[in-house]
Amino acid sequence: MPSVPEHLSNEVQRLQRELQEAQARLQSVADASGALLGKLECTLGDDGRLLFVGSDAMADQLLGKACAPFWGQAFVDLFPGMQVTEIPSALENVARTGTVLGPTSVLGEKLLSGKSFHFFAFQLAPGRVVVKFWDGSGAAETLEMRMRAQQQLAAMFSQSPAAISLTREVDGVYVDVNEEWTHLTGLSLEDVLGRTAVELGFWRTEHHREVGLRPLTNSARVRNLDLPFVKGDGTKIILQLNASRIEIGGSSYVLSYVKDVTAERAVEAELLASEQLLKAINTRLSQQIRLFESLESLALVGYWTSGHGSNAVRWSNGLYRLAGLDVGTVLDTDTGRNRILAEDRERFEAARARMDGSETEYRWSHPDGRVHWLRSRMQRWSGGDGGDAFDFGVVQDITSEREAALALQEQLAFIQKITSRAPGMVFQLRRQTDGQFKFLYLADPVREIYRGLTAEEVMQDASCALRLHHPEDLGGLLASLKISGKELKPWMHEYRLRFEDGEVRWLLGQAIPEREADGSVLWNGFTTDITLRKQAEEGLRHSEARFRALTELSSDWYWEQDAQFRFVRMEGNLEASNVMHQERHIGYTRWDSGVEGVSAAQWAAHRAQLEAHETFRDFQVQRRRADGSLMWASISGSPIFDADGRFTGYRGIGRDISARRRDEDKIERLAFYDALTGLPNRRLLIDRLQNALAFCDREGLTGALLFIDLDNFKDLNDTQGHDMGDQLLKQVAVRLGDCVRDVDTVARLGGDEFVVMLQKLSSDPHEAATHAEGVGRKILATLNKAFQLGGNEYHSTPSIGIALFQDNRLTIDELLKRADLAMYQAKAAGRNTARFFDPAMQAAASARATVEADLRQALLRNEFVLYYQPVVDENRHTTGVEALVRWSHPQRGLLSPAEFISVAEQTGLILPLGQWVLQAACAQLVEWSLRAETRRLTIAVNVSARQFRHPEFSSQILTLLRESGANPYRLKLELTESLLLTDFDDAIVKMSELRSIGVGFALDDFGTGYSSLSYLKLLPLDQLKIDQSFVRDVLSDPNDAAIARTILTLADSLDLRVVAEGVETEGQRRFLLDSGCKAFQGYLFGKPAPVELLQINAAPSRFGAL
Repeated sequence: MPSVPEHLSNEVQRLQRELQEAQARLQSVADASGALLGKLECTLGDDGRLLFVGSDAMADQLLGKACAPFWGQAFVDLFPGMQVTEIPSALENVARTGTVLGPTSVLGEKLLSGKSFHFFAFQLAPGRVVVKFWDGSGAAETLEMRMRAQQQLAAMFSQSPAAISLTREVDGVYVDVNEEWTHLTGLSLEDVLGRTAVELGFWRTEHHREVGLRPLTNSARVRNLDLPFVKGDGTKIILQLNASRIEIGGSSYVLSYVKDVTAERAVEAELLASEQLLKAINTRLSQQIRLFESLESLALVGYWTSGHGSNAVRWSNGLYRLAGLDVGTVLDTDTGRNRILAEDRERFEAARARMDGSETEYRWSHPDGRVHWLRSRMQRWSGGDGGDAFDFGVVQDITSEREAALALQEQLAFIQKITSRAPGMVFQLRRQTDGQFKFLYLADPVREIYRGLTAEEVMQDASCALRLHHPEDLGGLLASLKISGKELKPWMHEYRLRFEDGEVRWLLGQAIPEREADGSVLWNGFTTDITLRKQAEEGLRHSEARFRALTELSSDWYWEQDAQFRFVRMEGNLEASNVMHQERHIGYTRWDSGVEGVSAAQWAAHRAQLEAHETFRDFQVQRRRADGSLMWASISGSPIFDADGRFTGYRGIGRDISARRRDEDKIERLAFYDALTGLPNRRLLIDRLQNALAFCDREGLTGALLFIDLDNFKDLNDTQGHDMGDQLLKQVAVRLGDCVRDVDTVARLGGDEFVVMLQKLSSDPHEAATHAEGVGRKILATLNKAFQLGGNEYHSTPSIGIALFQDNRLTIDELLKRADLAMYQAKAAGRNTARFFDPAMQAAASARATVEADLRQALLRNEFVLYYQPVVDENRHTTGVEALVRWSHPQRGLLSPAEFISVAEQTGLILPLGQWVLQAACAQLVEWSLRAETRRLTIAVNVSARQFRHPEFSSQILTLLRESGANPYRLKLELTESLLLTDFDDAIVKMSELRSIGVGFALDDFGTGYSSLSYLKLLPLDQLKIDQSFVRDVLSDPNDAAIARTILTLADSLDLRVVAEGVETEGQRRFLLDSGCKAFQGYLFGKPAPVELLQINAAPSRFGAL
C-alpha cells in the first residue's frame, strides 16, 4: 500500500490530468463553436456564497461591461437572473469538493438580454474556484447547420449520378455503396455489404489490391485506374477507378468512384479512324477556323473542339492565350472544368450537356491570379457523310465588359441614392417601336407612390402599375404621352391612382422626351405625389365657394367716410351676421373704432394711401364681433370726388375673410411643414437657416446644425411595413422636440432624416461646440430608449453629424453637406454616435468625452484624494485647512481641479464628486476630533454652483453631519459671489438653515465678482476671503493695496473675519497684518498636501492637555 504522501501525489496528478482533459474538451467545444472564453475567479464567503475576486479582459468583453466594480460582491451579481438557476450551487460544490464542472456537464442559461452562457469550473485551491465561460448563443444554430450538412452529404452520396462506394482500407470490406454503383455493377446491396473487393472480383488478389491502392499512401488519390470486371449478369466491362482516403471516427476508409469505360476503350482502339475523321472535319472547318484565328486576338476569342464522348480536346492558339496557358499544353476536358470557379461549374456543366449553342457566362481562375469572366457558346455538330459527331465551342473574354457593367451598376446605385432623397420619383420610360411602354429605371420612392410595388416589378411589367391608374384618367395619360413623343415636346400631366381599398392619390408627371436611334421614344422625368396640394386646392375652392355664397347673401357690408375719414354710413345685415354694431363706428375713423391685428407701420402706410386719395384693396384687419370673438375683415375702398373734383370722402365694402385666412394658414402649413410629423420641412428649414446665418453674422454668434439619420430604418419598413415606420418617425419627432429650446428648429427632410438647428449658442465657437455636443448626447440618450410600435418594443439608434456655422460665408448647401458628411463619419465610426465636421472641434469633443468617461470610472474606483492647505493666524498657528480635491489618474498621474472640474460641472458629475469631498472632509473632522492638537481645526470645502442649487442641498449636508458624527462648527462652506446672486432668496434660506446648527460660510474670491453691500450685509456669512489676485501685487500696485485695505475695513464694519489667500512672501504677510488681517493662507505657510504629509502648527491649549 503506498504511503500517504505518495497517495496524495498520485491523486494530485490524477486530478491535474482530469483538469487538463476537461480543459482540452472545453477548448475543443469553444473552438468548434467559434466562442471566446472568459475567465472569472471566485472564493467562498463566510456565508457559503461565492464572492467575485478577479477576471480577465475577455470576461469584460463577453459581459459587455467592466467586472472590476463588482469585486468583492456576490458572483451572481455579474449575471442578473442567475440566482434562480442551479449554476450557483453547482459552482459552490466545485469550490468545496474540488470536483470539475466539465464540458460534458456544461450548464447554460439565458442571461443578459437573452444570451446563453456556458460555464466550466475547477478548484484552484480549497474554497477558491476558476470559472471559464463562453457565449453559446450560436451553438444550437451551428449544430443544426452541421446536421443539415450531414443530411445533404448523405443525400448527395445516395442520389449522386456517379457510382460511389466506401470500403475499409485495412481489408477492403464494403461499408456502403450508392444506387448508381449497384446499377453499374449489377450487384445488389445485400451481395456487397460485408464482402471484400477481392471476393467480388474487382481485384484478382489482395496483393493486387494493395499495389493498386498504394498511391493513397503518398498522394491520397488513385486516379483513372482501369479494372476488368464481370457484372452480375456475366457481362464483361472495364471500370475506371478513382479513389481517395478519408478518415471517419479515427479509422481510414477508401472512397471510390467507378465508371464504365468499356465504350471509351473501344473508341480508343479505333483511334486511327477517329483521327482521320477529325482531320476530315478540320478540313471542312478550316475556313471557319482561320476566320476565328484572325479575329480571336482582336476580340479576345478562342475556340475548342472535341470528339463526341471523347475526353481529348483541342484548343485554338487564341484560347490558349485567353486562358493564360502555353500553346501546346496537353489538355483534356477536366483541365478546363477545374479552372472554372466552383460556384459557376454547375451552370457550365448544364450548358455543356445541352450543347445547343446558347450563351453561358462563368468565371475562370487565370494563372495571373485574377478571375476572368468568360462567355461561351457550345454546339454539337452531327457527323454528316458518315462522319462521327463532334463538339465545338467558342469562348470570349468579357472581363472588361463585366467590369464596365459593374461600374455602371455602382453609378446607378449612386444615382439611386441621390434620387431616393429627392422629392418624388425619378423615372426613365421608353415607348418601344411596337407601341408598348416599358420603364427602364425607377427610383426607390416607387414603393410609396405605387403602394408596395417594387421598382423591379414595375420595370419587368409596366402593366402592374398601369392597373392602378384611375380608369377615367388612363386614356388621357397615354394620349398625352403619345402626343409628347410624337411632337418631342415636354410632357406634364396630372392623373389619379385608385387602390383596392378605394383610396385615390393625385400624381403630377413631368418629363423630357428624346428619340432613340431605333425610333423609340425615351422620357426622362419625375413623378410627384400632389394629393395634399389637390386636397388643399379643393379645400380652398370650397372655402371660396362658401365665401362667395356668403357675399351673395349679403355677408359683405357697404361703408362710406367723409373727408376726415370718419364713418358716415354703413349698410348691410351687420347685426344678423354678428359682425359689428353700427353705433361703434359711425362718427369714428377706422383706427379709432377698435380695429386690431394691424401694426403701426401698416397703419402709417394705410393713412398715407388715404391722404393721397388712392384706391386701396384688401386692407386686412381684425375686428371684434358683437359676441366678442375676433374675425378677419378685408376692406377695399375708392375715393369720392364731387363735380368740381374736390375730395369728399371714401366708399367701399368690407368682407369677412376669416375662413379664407384659415385656409391660407392650412395651405402654408402644407407648404412648410411635414405632413407626417408636423415638423418644418426642408423649405422652411432653409428659410430659417438663412435667417440664422444672417443673425449669427450680424451678432457674432455661433450656431450648429445636427444631421440625424436613423440606423437600419429601411429594415423596419421592409420587415414590418411603412405603418410601423411612420409610427417610429412620429415618436422620434416628439422626442427630438423635447431635446431642444423654443428658439431651435427640428425639421424632417424626408425618409428617416431629421435636422436640428441650434441658434444663438455662444460667441465662443468652443462653447457653442460644447453645447451642440451636449444636445447630441441628449438626442442619443432619448432615441436609445425603447419605442412602442404596435404593442411591441423597438430599439433604434441614430447617427448624428454636427456642423457649426457663424456667418454668411457658408452657403446653405455647403452647411447641409458638412453636417451630412459628419453624419456619415458617425456611421463609419460604428453608428449610434455623433461626429463634428470640424476635426479640431471633434478632437476637443472627444477629449471632453474621454475626461467624462474617465471621471465616471474614477468615481467608481475611488481615484480622488483630498489635499489640505493650512490656514494660520497672526502667530502662524494653524487654525484650519482648506480641502482641495485632486484626481489620481491611473495613466496621467495627479491632476489638479483645473483639468476636470469644468467637465464635471457640464456633465453633472460635480454632484457625486462634491458629495464625496464633503463625506471625506467630515470623516477627517471626526478623526481629528480624537486628537488634542487637531480637534479645534476647521475644514473649508468649496461648493459648486450646481451643487448648491440642488433642492436637497441643505438636507444632504444635515444627513451627512448626522451620519458621520462630525462637529458642524468645524465645517465651513466656501461660496462664490456669482453663485449667491443667481437666486439670492434661496441662498439666504439654505445658508440660514445650515448656520443654525453651526456650519460656517465664507465668501470665496471676494472682490472679483459683482460685490454689493446691499446683499453682503444680508447674507449669514462668517468670513471673507481676499482673492490672491489682489494679494499678489499688494506691495507693488497701489490699487491692489487699496482694495485689500478696503475689504479689511468693510469686513470689520460687518463683523466678518478675513482670510488672505495666496500669501507667498513675508512682506505680503506683514503688510496684511499691519492692515488688520488676522488669518492667512498660501505657500508661505504650506503647499496643499495629503493629510499624512500635512504639517500642523497647533496653538497651545489654554486648558492644557485634555
